Amino acid sequence: MVRIGPLQLTETWTYALVGGLLALPFTALEVWRSPENITLGAVLVGSVFAGYLIKRHGGNSTATGIRAALIGGIPALWALNELLWAISNIPNPPWFQAVSVGMALAFGGLMLVTVAVSGALAGRFGGWLAERRGRDGVADARSRT
Repeated sequence: MVRIGPLQLTETWTYALVGGLLALPFTALEVWRSPENITLGAVLVGSVFAGYLIKRHGGNSTATGIRAALIGGIPALWALNELLWAISNIPNPPWFQAVSVGMALAFGGLMLVTVAVSGALAGRFGGWLAERRGRDGVADARSRT
């Protein structure tokens, strides 16, 4: 466990923070430039990196990839904020605004699920790369037979 002040972080959270914080500024820049067209390239790279690092230490790459993706994908929720702001500013009947807010929140949940699933797959891929590479950083010749 890594100790940061009063917090004790497991290796899974430590590597998830590394991968997620690596992706966070790039995702924020992408959302700031064009919230309509968000790609999750930086989130995927951060999740692969986190999955690779944790698997080299014998941890769970899928869980680390999910956590890294959720940390790195936080700026993607800014588009949801803008959508909710637009809903409240358009003059519509209250029942229509309530339905619109519900649909926007469902869309936000779908965004989080998409980010988590892509992070899980990317983390698993990073873990596969680490296994293929071997624990000491050289290719494992036994896995090719």
